[in-house]
Amino acid sequence: MNKRKLILSTLLFSSLMSIEAAAQTDVHVLDVGQGLSVLIESNGHYMLYDGGDSDKSSYVVSYLQNEQVPALDYVVASHYDSDHLNGVVGALNAFPVSNVWGPNYEADTRVFESFRSIIAEKGLACTQPAVGSQIQLGDAVIQVLAPSGSDYSDANNYSIAIRVQDGSTSFLITGDAEAESEAQMTASGLNLDSDVYVMGHHGSGTSTSWDLLQAATPEYAVLSCGAGNSYGHPHIESMEKLQAMGIQLLRTDKQGNIVASTDGNTITWNVSPCNDYTPGDPNDEPAQPSATPETVASSQEAAAVVYWTPGGKSYHNSRECSTLSRSKTINEGSLNDALAAGKADPCDVCVK
Repeated sequence: MNKRKLILSTLLFSSLMSIEAAAQTDVHVLDVGQGLSVLIESNGHYMLYDGGDSDKSSYVVSYLQNEQVPALDYVVASHYDSDHLNGVVGALNAFPVSNVWGPNYEADTRVFESFRSIIAEKGLACTQPAVGSQIQLGDAVIQVLAPSGSDYSDANNYSIAIRVQDGSTSFLITGDAEAESEAQMTASGLNLDSDVYVMGHHGSGTSTSWDLLQAATPEYAVLSCGAGNSYGHPHIESMEKLQAMGIQLLRTDKQGNIVASTDGNTITWNVSPCNDYTPGDPNDEPAQPSATPETVASSQEAAAVVYWTPGGKSYHNSRECSTLSRSKTINEGSLNDALAAGKADPCDVCVK
């Protein structure tokens, strides 16, 4: 090889190494008030997961344009509540889209009809991905965790939940999934372990169960909610659980847009965790007097025999408790065993 070719080869190799070193995955949790919108970008490929409500739709589109998103590989409507779906419709109108994911149910709302109309207009199909299935998005692998049921009484449980992994780093995003769907995720055998948890249902006490947290063991939680929202999000139960596990918290209502970046080894943030665990309603009180494993353990004899179900979040003093009657599988052990299994909430029927 002559000297000129050697120099050109060296420059080309250096350029390729520089590009490879710069490759990363960014997870943007947008400040859309009382709603959710997450942009995942990895090595030139993009997924939009939810888009906030109607008053934030144009903001989401502008944010993606400022990020120089040319097209969306995937658009995910986690479920069809307006505070998640409106901005999805806006993005579908504004960008070329290759794939659309949505759960297999229908909503009797105008925004859902708009969603179906724009999909049909673009010649796209909306599919519910199978639980356990995986796709490649740039350097990231995205696995579907939920929903696994088809007859939920609460539409929130139809939320498509995903785990995003780049190298040794990972993110868990669950939409508005409630404890019922979370229990199915933890029972699925899929890997839920994640460095970052984008909190379910805006920090509601009906999500972020002990089962899910102990399966995921996140180092960070990101909360998307609106300041002064009428729901009182986040609820005190969820905040106390994060504190009990030492999970660092970032929140859009306090800090605006939150962006996590990973090179596959380490995660960096555009802002530092605020670790502000105050509930949305300053007068909020937990549904149970004991909101952490530590306080539960101190109120009962640790060696007492208790009962629990694999998918439940509570422990029971009586095997004959009416809330256990529908379960085929009932586990028995000490209170410590129940706590270790993530059953930290005392049953409000048989535990007095």
